Amino acid sequence: MSDSAGTRRRPTAARLVLNELRGEVFLTRAELIERTGLSRSSVSGAVAALLSDGLLTERTAGPDPGNRRPGRPVAGLSLTPAAGLVAAVDFGHSHLSVAVADMSLRVLNEHTIEFDVAGSKDAALRAAEEEIRAALAPLPRPREPVAVGMGLPAPVLAADQSVVTGSILPGWSGTRPAAELGDRLGLPVVIDNDANLGALAEARLGAARGLEDLIYLKVSSGVGAALILAGRVHRGFHGLAGELGHIPVGGAAGPGRACRCGGHRCLESLASSGAILEVLRPSFGALAPARLIDLAGTDPVVQRALTDAGRVIGTVVGDLANTLNPAAVVLGGLLADAAEPVLAGLRESLDRRTQPAVGDGMRLVAGELGERAISLGALIRATRIAVPGAS
Repeated sequence: MSDSAGTRRRPTAARLVLNELRGEVFLTRAELIERTGLSRSSVSGAVAALLSDGLLTERTAGPDPGNRRPGRPVAGLSLTPAAGLVAAVDFGHSHLSVAVADMSLRVLNEHTIEFDVAGSKDAALRAAEEEIRAALAPLPRPREPVAVGMGLPAPVLAADQSVVTGSILPGWSGTRPAAELGDRLGLPVVIDNDANLGALAEARLGAARGLEDLIYLKVSSGVGAALILAGRVHRGFHGLAGELGHIPVGGAAGPGRACRCGGHRCLESLASSGAILEVLRPSFGALAPARLIDLAGTDPVVQRALTDAGRVIGTVVGDLANTLNPAAVVLGGLLADAAEPVLAGLRESLDRRTQPAVGDGMRLVAGELGERAISLGALIRATRIAVPGAS
């Protein structure tokens, strides 16, 4: 969606204010002055014009909506739907989630359907297009998004946003699904690995607010990680940083220990939700993941299996923490809903493997955003497409 003629004629001050507010839940006037480098009078004039045009809304809240400051209520500004909408597509291994939000990340509509992402890529993109349009349909106008963010449970090359995958999503390997969905929708689409998006959301809106260095773990049907260093998602040279799931770790090789990548004793084959369910099969039969979460708070056998998984994950994360010295390790994905026993095992391994100076003060927490973290991260990425210099 291009700027209207009126917006194109706006002074630079108003455009700078709009850009700073994109992807932000809430900013005060003082923060806008600091971020834009404009004078107080210039910001005041720009804000007045944008309020008059209905592009901004003034909010008073306590505590601050971004939970950045405790104490008395604060007054600030956020964008309205008239400033534009963004959409998110989250492809999980067995679901497709879609969300639509305004530029200040207020979610206006969202829903999830069961979907086999490992099947046809074309069918998946067709379903994403249909679900985005369905999510937009009940919204008042304007209801055309300006950009879309997409999350995928596979590595994504930074250079061209192509998917790198072998046995995980073989039908997607070497393709550029963001460009394909963009052609379908006539919109810019940005894609990222799901763990990167979860980390971005937790750092901006969830358990790691205000932290600039953290490790985010996404433990579901696979085991992945994302790194935020100096406040930015660290993707590495090719965009493949954080691929922990296929690091070989200790444990007996044998039945049930072979990984889908063809290796043995991979972290994923020992500590993913599927691996845990397989360990529990002799005692419980075929457990659904939701039932695993229910039993995590009461059943000692399930708790022990989850704690063991946390210990195994910690053997890898401990070495990573020694290298990166993060302020926090955040547990996301399915196992975040069974956090207590998993975190107990993680903590045990981290205490044993990290240097005291690294472990002291390092927080170990469950993510606050649950399965929505990926969609929220995709919305954040979508707001940044139109912002020069953002990443």
